[in-house]
Amino acid sequence: MPFFSKYTGVFFLVAILFAFDGCGGGGSQENDTPASTYAYIPRDVNHTVALRFLNKATFGASKNDIKNLQRKGIITWLDEELAKPKTNDIYLINMINIAKTYEPERFTYSVDDYLTDNEHVFYNQEIFTLFKYFRDSWFSTTLEANDQLRHKVTYALSQIIVESTFDPLLKIKAESFAHYFDVLYRNAFGSYKTLLEEISINPGMGVYLTHYGNKKKYKNKNGVWVYPDENYAREIMQLFSIGLNKLNMDGTPKKDANGNLIPTYTQQDVNELARVFTGWDLKKSKRFGVIGNKDGDFTHPMIAVDTYHDFGEKHLLGQTIPSGLSPKEDIKKAIEIIMSQPSVAPYISKKLIMRLTKSNPSPAYVKRVATTFKASNWDMKQTIKAIFLDPELWDDLKNNRIIKFKEPLLAYMQFLKAMHVKPMPYWYTEPNKQGRKITAQFYHFKNINKDFAQAPGEAPTVFNFYDDEFIPNDDNFKKRKLHAPEVQIQSDAILINISNRIRRALFDKEQGYRIDALQNGDYDAFLDDRRIYKDGKEKFLIDAKEEYEVFEKELDGDTNGDFVNMPKWERDDQTKANNALRALINFTDEKFTGGLLSYEQKQTLYNNLKDTLYSGGGNNKAKAYKNAILPIIRAIVTSDAYMVE
Repeated sequence: MPFFSKYTGVFFLVAILFAFDGCGGGGSQENDTPASTYAYIPRDVNHTVALRFLNKATFGASKNDIKNLQRKGIITWLDEELAKPKTNDIYLINMINIAKTYEPERFTYSVDDYLTDNEHVFYNQEIFTLFKYFRDSWFSTTLEANDQLRHKVTYALSQIIVESTFDPLLKIKAESFAHYFDVLYRNAFGSYKTLLEEISINPGMGVYLTHYGNKKKYKNKNGVWVYPDENYAREIMQLFSIGLNKLNMDGTPKKDANGNLIPTYTQQDVNELARVFTGWDLKKSKRFGVIGNKDGDFTHPMIAVDTYHDFGEKHLLGQTIPSGLSPKEDIKKAIEIIMSQPSVAPYISKKLIMRLTKSNPSPAYVKRVATTFKASNWDMKQTIKAIFLDPELWDDLKNNRIIKFKEPLLAYMQFLKAMHVKPMPYWYTEPNKQGRKITAQFYHFKNINKDFAQAPGEAPTVFNFYDDEFIPNDDNFKKRKLHAPEVQIQSDAILINISNRIRRALFDKEQGYRIDALQNGDYDAFLDDRRIYKDGKEKFLIDAKEEYEVFEKELDGDTNGDFVNMPKWERDDQTKANNALRALINFTDEKFTGGLLSYEQKQTLYNNLKDTLYSGGGNNKAKAYKNAILPIIRAIVTSDAYMVE
């Protein structure tokens, strides 16, 4: 498969399946005890290692982010990130501000009013635009946040404890997702046990996994016994805590004397746990368990209604929950029992490792993290530190091993961060009428799930976007039993979508606009074009200044923007332009992949572009962008070297 295609610019990922290292980790895999020293982590990390580390720990890195990490060192950087204070209700507050900006006539109260009296915000609202406001809140929060590590862990948790718009009610009650992400964010560096307690009474989760309005056992009007809904009871064990089968501390399955897997729970355990989750309903619901068109509070925890709660004694996983406990005490006791199960530590630790750092961690890596997770009494902060400072990960990073495929969404965000993305300063809501000018510092993106087969809050099932056990249909993977979950959604169509999005972001006026094109910062000349900056188009700015300077410095010896030595005709001497082209390829490779493209790949890209630099109309700066900068960035950001970690 050729490195560069003039049609899509895509490097098909099949080309790197044979390069996937999977486990890696060298001799460190044999050490089962947590590392007592971090001597294996270099104090001075090179650009490649710094970039790869930040792509795992954040949503992407600019040149300044990389320099900051190199200046502080890995351990100091990580400690500082873990110590940063959280911002309460950040996703919900941003969503409120966005809703107020778009529809001031509908959302008229202050943010404080909305947070303190929920009848003022979203309550009695049922509008399809709400999910747009949540999506914009998510992007604005994650792209702009100072506490990147906390938000990255929040995103990882959202793929373990899944809530999704595939429940049609939640699609129009999308404020629930802002509240849900705030719960994950608040507990991302806290206690996993507390997280399970809070998510169990989260209104969106109550609707999605159908335990809101759950009643204790009763006879209906026909005299038939009706039992509590089991959905959430099953999923909190199967997916959010202990998994289906018992595990050793290193994540490998336990087996009985006959070599069979050992289930972690029984149907009776599900029945008993379902009794725990009875009596819960949405705040401001007018009738227990029934959500009308204009009632139900989706931004505050559910409330307990004693009439419908089962106060009897319950037996769960070999332990007893005494009778007479309140609904909230029942949940706390049940989760205490769940968290006491030996499989929790390896199950959740491996999930977090796979979402953050490595698709095929060795059993020793899992055991070290699981040991920390359990010994710290489920402290997420210590667990995250153990994941990112593990010797196996650092052996992989220092040796440039490919250990994970990028999710399409994260690959796109890393591109935006590297291009110094900024929100559009303003736009118009109605381009062909007397439209309202919106002044805002947030982003707007469209069709994310359609283009990337994933988007925040839009997993197709409670099992996430892809299966953690997925093995590509490739002999290299099948023989070694290597998992590559993210590849499950990376079809050719998705890769082409990524390529097209990169092109639109770099070139199309109707999408992201380049800061360099805004005439010395004179935004008005461009933003007043209502045909372009209408509501519904994506809103962000990216900066190609670095690429321009590298290219022109080699071409002209300066960076004044005139590009005087750009060839005008095929017969012109292109020596300087070709040297500038090579310099730009090398710089862009270093910027986006850490310099992981092979010589053959870079040479192929050079050969595809060297004879086109002279072509096209317009000024030299425009030609430099169209004929060199744009295609090089697009090709490298859709390359095999970029789409892996």
